[in-house]
Amino acid sequence: MPRAPTRVLALAALCGALGVAGTAMGQEPPGQTKAGAKSDAAAEDARDEIVVLGRINELRTEVQRTEEAFYDRFNQINGDHKFDVHCRLEPLINSHIPRRVCASNAWHDVDAKIGAASLREARGELGSSPDSLVTEQAYAQKELTDAMRRATAQDPQLQQDIVRFVAAKRALEAQMAGQPRHSAAQQIQPGASGLPYEARALFVVRAGKEPWTHSLTQRTFTIANVAGEIRNLDLHCEQGQRAIQYQDGVDWTVPQGWTGCALVVGAEPATMYNFYEFE
Repeated sequence: MPRAPTRVLALAALCGALGVAGTAMGQEPPGQTKAGAKSDAAAEDARDEIVVLGRINELRTEVQRTEEAFYDRFNQINGDHKFDVHCRLEPLINSHIPRRVCASNAWHDVDAKIGAASLREARGELGSSPDSLVTEQAYAQKELTDAMRRATAQDPQLQQDIVRFVAAKRALEAQMAGQPRHSAAQQIQPGASGLPYEARALFVVRAGKEPWTHSLTQRTFTIANVAGEIRNLDLHCEQGQRAIQYQDGVDWTVPQGWTGCALVVGAEPATMYNFYEFE
């Protein structure tokens, strides 16, 4: 049975519909490494990559913050609470990492009906078909987009919020642009309460033309928050090699008894992702 996509609200698409995408100024792309001896250039490249990774993390946070600021203001002024949009983390069955979903109350209501209809259909019971409800959900999404367009045209604060979102998004895209040769990774150190989702290790990775290779310290791992495209995963252990089919929202566990394992991640250059390891 077809289902509507999990990522239910694309604020960037609304920006295009409103014609504001060109009004926000992006930031300049990251600077070039300094000239010098090869060893000095390599060290400078590494330092630059850490700076770029840190800047990208800040901008990803800013994109999310400005997106939610737009929704908060829209919720305050919109006259129909079925259009209210809330962002939340929804758990996934096969992953430690929940998925962030921004959706309207109407979307969630129809989504619950789709779940109930799917269960009835599996039992052979009569009732509304899931397909018809997916169509209803798509119509509700169009109503929401129209309501946001009208509200933005009338409210100066919403206009400012959407321009800030576009500015952050364009700055992020500028930082991620290019075709870096080498993949770069920055390990995130635990805070006072440890790492998110009780992870044992967390790396922020920016893919280059050459794959990123990581020696695993735990048996279970996952890739999340992908901006770009993951092409392939290859597991190399003392016991052999195994290709892994990448799937969004899925954890993988190394077979019991396999040792000395390294994971090779192939991705579209400049793809950003978080790599987690779990006990």
